[in-house]
Amino acid sequence: MRTLITLCFICFYLTSFAQKNKQSAITFGYTHQLPIGDLADRFGDNSSIGFSFFKEKENNLFYGIEGGYLFSNNVKDTSIFDNITTSTGAIIGAEGAYSNINLMERGFDVHAFLGYAYHPKENNLSGVYLSAGVGFLQHQIFIDTKSQNVPQLDEEYKKGYDRLTNGISTKWEASYKFYSPNGKFQMYAGINMIIAYTKNKRPYLFDKAEYTPNTGSLNNLLGINMGVIIPIHRKNEEEFHYY
Repeated sequence: MRTLITLCFICFYLTSFAQKNKQSAITFGYTHQLPIGDLADRFGDNSSIGFSFFKEKENNLFYGIEGGYLFSNNVKDTSIFDNITTSTGAIIGAEGAYSNINLMERGFDVHAFLGYAYHPKENNLSGVYLSAGVGFLQHQIFIDTKSQNVPQLDEEYKKGYDRLTNGISTKWEASYKFYSPNGKFQMYAGINMIIAYTKNKRPYLFDKAEYTPNTGSLNNLLGINMGVIIPIHRKNEEEFHYY
């Protein structure tokens, strides 16, 4: 499967490279993501702020690279500290007082993508953009001790609880890009799906008192996004008349 995807990318890239540029642009946007599968057992909905750079050729094929920073306060797996808490569920710090610990989701993704744009009007860049990409996804439980002295959760011990997970991923996206008639306002909105095969990268799980199983899992994220487009270059701008 990976070989097939790689070959498709190479073919699309070689085909596009021979064409002249129609446009080059940078995008900045926000994505609301819903975890599916194994990832949903650990986290709830999350947000992602991302960017991309892409080029579109005369034959409407486009390619580029994109990345996003994932974040959320919605952590479902709150039982990871059961072995270091009191009977009331509190964690006691070095000074004998209860500690206030926050759990958050943090992560990132980066993908190279290829796609095809359908323009209802050839003299307008607005249209439906379909793409597929391959890349990398990482996520973990961010343990915030708020600078408190909690020996059980120092920087090294946190690694036994944070579930640092990453792996190879694919991303599929369909979006509509709108270019205003005067060429001064551009935006996009769409839907995407990240499908990743990941593994926990920590060798030992403190809460379970066992070594991390050498098995992988599917981590899927369904996202709805929107953002702005900042053009860098358009071919023959004087010939693009917007109606």
